[in-house]
Amino acid sequence: MKRLLIALLCFSLSLLADRRADSQGTAMIHEVLTKSEKMGASIVVKLSGAPAYKVIGLGKNEILIALKDTEFSRAIHNKQVTGDGLIQRVELEDKPDNVSCLLVKLRKPYIKIDHEIEAGTGRLRVQITGEGSSSKGESERSEAPARSAQGRPSPPPAPRGSAKADGLPDTPAPMTLTRPGGIAQLLKPNFKGTTPDPDLYREAAECFKEGRWEETILILSEIISVYPESPHLEQPYFLLAASYDRMFHANSGEHFVEVMQHYQYAINKFPDSVFLPQAMVSVGNRYMKEENYHEALAYYGLVCENYRGYAAAPEAILNRGKIFALTKKPQEAIKEFQQVETHYPETPFAGVARIERAKALFDMNNFKRSLGMLDEIMNAEPARVYENPDILLYSGHNYYELGELEKSREALCEVLNYYPHIESNDLILARIADTYREQGMEDKAFKLYSMVLRRYPNSQGGLISMLRLSDNIKKVGLQELLSPGVIEEITYNRPASETYKEIMRAHGGSPLSQLAGLRLALEQQKDKNHEGSIGTLREMLTKYPDTALKEQIKSALRASVKAILEKEQQAGNYARIAGYYEEIKADLGVEDMGDIFLILGDAYRRLHLYNRAIFAFKEARKSYTDQAQRPTLLFGLGVSLHKTKSFEEAHTALEAYVFRYPDERQAYHAYFLIGDIMLRQKAYEKAMAALKLAIKKDPDAPYKIEILLAMAEASNALRHHDSASTLLNRAIALMNQNKTDFHTRTYDAYWQLAETYLRLGENQRAVSALEKALKVSPKGRNDCSLRFRIAECYQRLREEDKTEGILNQIIASEDPFWSTMAAAKVNEIETDIRIQDYYSSLNS
Repeated sequence: MKRLLIALLCFSLSLLADRRADSQGTAMIHEVLTKSEKMGASIVVKLSGAPAYKVIGLGKNEILIALKDTEFSRAIHNKQVTGDGLIQRVELEDKPDNVSCLLVKLRKPYIKIDHEIEAGTGRLRVQITGEGSSSKGESERSEAPARSAQGRPSPPPAPRGSAKADGLPDTPAPMTLTRPGGIAQLLKPNFKGTTPDPDLYREAAECFKEGRWEETILILSEIISVYPESPHLEQPYFLLAASYDRMFHANSGEHFVEVMQHYQYAINKFPDSVFLPQAMVSVGNRYMKEENYHEALAYYGLVCENYRGYAAAPEAILNRGKIFALTKKPQEAIKEFQQVETHYPETPFAGVARIERAKALFDMNNFKRSLGMLDEIMNAEPARVYENPDILLYSGHNYYELGELEKSREALCEVLNYYPHIESNDLILARIADTYREQGMEDKAFKLYSMVLRRYPNSQGGLISMLRLSDNIKKVGLQELLSPGVIEEITYNRPASETYKEIMRAHGGSPLSQLAGLRLALEQQKDKNHEGSIGTLREMLTKYPDTALKEQIKSALRASVKAILEKEQQAGNYARIAGYYEEIKADLGVEDMGDIFLILGDAYRRLHLYNRAIFAFKEARKSYTDQAQRPTLLFGLGVSLHKTKSFEEAHTALEAYVFRYPDERQAYHAYFLIGDIMLRQKAYEKAMAALKLAIKKDPDAPYKIEILLAMAEASNALRHHDSASTLLNRAIALMNQNKTDFHTRTYDAYWQLAETYLRLGENQRAVSALEKALKVSPKGRNDCSLRFRIAECYQRLREEDKTEGILNQIIASEDPFWSTMAAAKVNEIETDIRIQDYYSSLNS
């Protein structure tokens, strides 16, 4: 926002020196279009007049287009245009002094912007070249869409020019479905054989027709596994995928990958199957249900381009149109619906397309045409009103917009009578109440608003009713939340967030506006727009510091902050977690902060800020009972306390962790730290017990090495030197597999092994271990002490020449301490030799 304001200021100061308008009046912006192109994307702004304008790059992924002396036409009823390819979206906004702004959000950085008002066309064209590879929209896609666990799509589409990518060719004749390939054909097998699989398949088809999905899946799976060489496997594979799709239709998100895998198996095994287009449409439908419209359009596009004569084609085109309608592109949607009506008039999709086209006309505020089309449908097929609620529903809303309130009410009441469980019944009831209110029947309207508010208090219809009841607040007992003032322009089927924003604009600083702001933030949370939610909530705390909703606002704020911190935690951005918390902590309060402090403590621990981690974990602990403390809390607190040498507290936390969560992945680390604490306290038996539990948890190599070394230390302390030597050799073997990571530790381990061998009286092994330590000694290290120890070992082995040779090397190093020690040792050896020679001479 700050960058946007700065850019606008620069624009205002330099505007007079830029392009001048041809006329002194206000120009009108009639339409904003986006188009994905090979090297990027373009934006076309349809204008009346040639106003002064400026195009400003705000950052790598944002561009501002500002036009002086302009305003948006009433035909532009959406303040956001969804793009594709390079352009993510375009946000439209009016600014003071008749400045219209288009904020372009890009999916990746741009490298070049070109712009001009095309002479004689009244169009401002802005050409954006993207960074890196070219970008193609749905209409030019020639490669398979990206997938996570999905099947391979159809073969590559036909070359550009052979068929339109955005639909079917504009031929007047209906399209003939030469190869059906739909579910109906799957359910009518015409194959025979000597094996039982044809009969089993027919049984599965009957189960499918009756909706017995589990039985269908069981039979089809048996066919595939028991008869892998059968020539009739094509139908079982595709019907199996369709069965999983139908079975998990209601909770598709949880089983998305599973369903996609079965479609993938079928498509990969039979890439030339007549049933492949229907499978691709089903994959697209899955994506559409998950609101991944980009991927859905890709699959539908491939079917439209390559399988025009198949049964799946009209459904693909119809659903493309629905996506365009959902993404606020009604004109493109209408073109798709017309394709279905024109080319596939005999299919059931043609009737649905006609209804969808009427809905798109309503979205374009073309109420008369929309109503006329719906009337034609009802006259031609009266029974359709019992099959599709949208016919009466949109008839009612068209009548309302045209001021025919009684007809509107009649149509909407019929919707509720025919479809009592329709999802939007709260909005329908509120609209019926609106018709009474606008006809002056306040009592009826008031009763209906009250009923909606009681039955659907958290719905959009409930909020609209709350607004309408604001003049009669005493009757519904919401004095503290409502204030007088009614918003008249509530548009049907708008996102709830737009309604809340309208409430905030209409009611200013009233309690109702504050409630709407809170609802807006919660809606943003639901849409996973947590940054937007936090911005809304912090703005409310700034504007209304004494609001009665402060605790609810802070609770919602904490929920969004937690979501952001969890996302950063999953990405391993621990420094960003710490920085973000410092930025926002003043607005969070102190209540119900357990989860946030838990994430914060874990971040501090991983950043090695152990004192801060201890503080955060102890604050988090206040939110949990002793029995409910999370594993992350106990483990993180124990590790942090151990790092700060608070061993008693660390021991308590770690013992609680392994007692309550013995199967947690980090249990081996906790047992190791407990063992380390016991070693420091010279409780060697307890240390060994804890370390044995740690090694049983099969830790990663780095921790296994540390555990083995600690066990060796405890064994030596307990005088179990044989066991210690075995443990040290295991540790060294692991280190040698990871030489780069454990170079220094290998040096220490060899020396510790040598000392263990010396305790066992195995001098030759001790020398060997010390010489290996010398070989792996870090570069630049003073090895005089190690060499001196080697010399002592050779002395024990009575190898005087090697002993003196090593000692002379130490003397030559001129180390202040060890050269003196070596010289003294040489003198000692020479004295011993002279004494031995003296006694030898006496004996001779």
